[in-house]
Amino acid sequence: MDDVTMVQQMTGCTRDEAEKALVAHETVLDAIEALIPANPVTSGAKYIPSKPKIDHGMDEEQAALCARGRWLQDKVNAVFSVAHSKTLEQTPLGSEPQTSPALVDLPVATEPESAQPESAQGAHV
Repeated sequence: MDDVTMVQQMTGCTRDEAEKALVAHETVLDAIEALIPANPVTSGAKYIPSKPKIDHGMDEEQAALCARGRWLQDKVNAVFSVAHSKTLEQTPLGSEPQTSPALVDLPVATEPESAQPESAQGAHV
């Protein structure tokens, strides 16, 4: 299947339109995207409500000031977080770095043989 036929079948256009799209665009995919409308009109599209606008009780100027303040606070928080993490990595002067406590090998206690009871098998009754 040649490129013109592929574009024609994917978009449902005429052969002349497919050829013009291939000449104007570099790849088959670009030609197909150029021929397909961005937002196809459907019969149910008129029933979909638009995105609601949330009323925060602020005018445009207040909203802009709040957005700027939020942006500034995010920058301050980022700088503070980096600085705080660097202070945790450094050790205070004059002190040794903290290490985990070493494991101590403790001796295991065993019972002496004389403390074990005699088995009933070798005993005389």
